[in-house]
Amino acid sequence: MFLRYSYILGGLMIGLVLATPVRAATQDPTPIAACPTDPLAPAETPRVEIDTRNGPTIGTMQYRDGGGLRNKEIALTFDDGPNPDVTPRILDILDKHCIKATFFMVGFYAEARPDLVREVAARGHIIGTHTWSHPNSLRHLSMASAKTQIKRGFAAIKTALASAPPSDRTALAPFFRFPGLNDKKSLIIWLGDHNIATISCSFGADDWKHINANQVYARGLGAIESEGRGILILHDTKPHTADMLSRFIVTLERRGYRFVQLAPKPTSRTLADATPLDLRNALP
Repeated sequence: MFLRYSYILGGLMIGLVLATPVRAATQDPTPIAACPTDPLAPAETPRVEIDTRNGPTIGTMQYRDGGGLRNKEIALTFDDGPNPDVTPRILDILDKHCIKATFFMVGFYAEARPDLVREVAARGHIIGTHTWSHPNSLRHLSMASAKTQIKRGFAAIKTALASAPPSDRTALAPFFRFPGLNDKKSLIIWLGDHNIATISCSFGADDWKHINANQVYARGLGAIESEGRGILILHDTKPHTADMLSRFIVTLERRGYRFVQLAPKPTSRTLADATPLDLRNALP
């Protein structure tokens, strides 16, 4: 009797094994090319596309929506540039590791160095905006003044990219980040009326503080390891950020993290263009 049931159970187990699909046997995935200057990285950065319709709020430090990043996916974002001393260094490091990022630019600096705006776009990065002059908080401004700050920021990037190749002009995304992450509900609603997403973050590395490169490196890694995925804020105005960035990237790669780029869905640009900000009164 025992032998009889053994044969029956054995036949069932064989049937289950044969019925279970095996990926290696049934799929022939296309090999992912490696980055020529960083064997730990792929040659292209996958994009996480954000649907900006009605102005979503993204970033788990402040909001519920994390942008759809999966476990061990990190999106690099850089604030406050472009900066003539640091931004080119950041761009070269990102190129070395075949990583595309998202830059949130201040309009005043973009107007001063439109060539750097075009360079960021030419290298395949996405550009969001971060107001005209980076006031500490839009909460303390009147609604009219806050809107002007936002509109002038977008206007400066559009002007800088006006002479860029058409493919590079699409680098400007309907993405906005509040200075200091000091958002305001009425402004979020107004941005949503123009199909512009509010992009916050999941964590930072405190590189805006007066700390050294090793401290930025350690704080960034600690924040990422505690969350496991998300949007990281750095600043392309800080030399110590550039000093630690390549080592930071390699450490994350060795720990199994993958880099992704925040980008708008193609339809998002169309929607934003259909409800354009009136930039005429925003220009100086």
